[in-house]
Amino acid sequence: MNAGFRRDAWLIAGLLAVYLGLAAVLPAADDEVYYWSWARPLQFSYYDHPPLTAYLIRISTDLFGDSIFGFRVPACLATVFVVAVIAHLSRPRTLLPGIILTPLFTFGAVLITPDAPLLCAWAGYLWWLVEVHKRLTPVAEGETPVEALPIPWWLWLTGGIVLGCGVLGKYTMALAVPAGFVSFCMVYRQWKRWLPGYIAHGVVSFVVASPILIHNIQHDFVPLLFQWRHSMGDSRPGLKPFGEFVGVQLLLFGTLPFFLYPWVIKNFRKLCDDPRLRACTCLYALPMTFFLYKSTQAPLQGNWGLVMFIGFWPLAAAWYETVKSSRSWRRATASSFLIPSIAVVVVAVHLIQPLSVIPSEADRITRQYRINDATREIAGTIRARGETLPVFTTTYQLAAWLRFQRLDSRQIDQISRPSHFTQSPEQLTDVDRAYVVADHLLPAEFIKGFDEPKLIDKFPIRVRGESVRELKLLLYTRSNLAQDKTPHLSAVEKEHR
Repeated sequence: MNAGFRRDAWLIAGLLAVYLGLAAVLPAADDEVYYWSWARPLQFSYYDHPPLTAYLIRISTDLFGDSIFGFRVPACLATVFVVAVIAHLSRPRTLLPGIILTPLFTFGAVLITPDAPLLCAWAGYLWWLVEVHKRLTPVAEGETPVEALPIPWWLWLTGGIVLGCGVLGKYTMALAVPAGFVSFCMVYRQWKRWLPGYIAHGVVSFVVASPILIHNIQHDFVPLLFQWRHSMGDSRPGLKPFGEFVGVQLLLFGTLPFFLYPWVIKNFRKLCDDPRLRACTCLYALPMTFFLYKSTQAPLQGNWGLVMFIGFWPLAAAWYETVKSSRSWRRATASSFLIPSIAVVVVAVHLIQPLSVIPSEADRITRQYRINDATREIAGTIRARGETLPVFTTTYQLAAWLRFQRLDSRQIDQISRPSHFTQSPEQLTDVDRAYVVADHLLPAEFIKGFDEPKLIDKFPIRVRGESVRELKLLLYTRSNLAQDKTPHLSAVEKEHR
């Protein structure tokens, strides 16, 4: 076992230990709990995203316990794998410490969202592409020429499985298809060596990702149509959405990916001469160009472009190798990580001692702790009443949190954004008596035939002593079933005031 391998093993083990520690202490995000709810029961796919996140959560919670830590283990493992791939493909590894200390590879590393399996699969596919390209155009060592090697069938099979798993993670993986195809097109006059296998690997990936197609056939393609509309967004061309998208990326990764983008485009053909950098160039430059253009046409969510940075860091390492002899360039490169480093330090300090300069309503970290506490208290109050009734909520986030607290919660259809919970539409009017958890009274059209609700209790969500939200537990009963002549909400609210 050589020293380099031992060093890498210690790095991976140390990172995994840190990630698992963070997974145990950081509060769960709303969407994490929502994806947890998908795993009970499992389906071929889901309304919002493909199913791999749910499958991983189910396996993980069965092995490590049905808890926040339990459902985050796959995200920790996925992030460690992504870091390992970046380290493996980078020559030299001087930039690796700065990369690891960015928000994505610190606090973001433990979040179990569809980005976790997507990034893992994208990294695996990048690694696979590099190995295939090494066989197509191996680099000679010194003066000794090296002949191209055959590409075995199992290697194409592996690529198809990885690509299919990526699509099962998130639809963004589809961008790897044109980017990877361009990388093969850069291998001139060798299409006979790669095209049949490339087509076969595409067929394999389609078979692996077929649960998505089955689910959409079962649901009249509503999930795919939702994702298409969501990805297209409102057409609002301009500099504002572009600036917002770039701003998020600068916060996550610093200035280097944007500073080197023109250099990569200018040297595209030269970089593609190296089989290792060829795959990295195509899986960075093409998605980067797409997202930059797309952000000028409509607002983009900040996490949509995460995949393109995996291929970027080996390119940045190659560039750094050419300028590292200059002290000015070394300082400029180090300063490019300043923004994400400050962001990580601020979050770390805030976790230990909440910063008063952050307004209470903007303190999402503390608020998530309090939402967990509030929904747990709501669940305890309902169980203490001893009456088994369905629980309705107004949003998918609340429905997910209450399910996480082991309540039979449902999202009222058409009152807010549709979700996995509304694929089988449910309304309060479907039952005669039910609890409702919301921060406001339901609109009249959703409570026809019901008496005014009885207010059971209020659950304020306090951040540093300030109430930023208040959840109400209400009991709705149809007029012809009302037996308990309890005060109406207006009277009860007066008492609470």
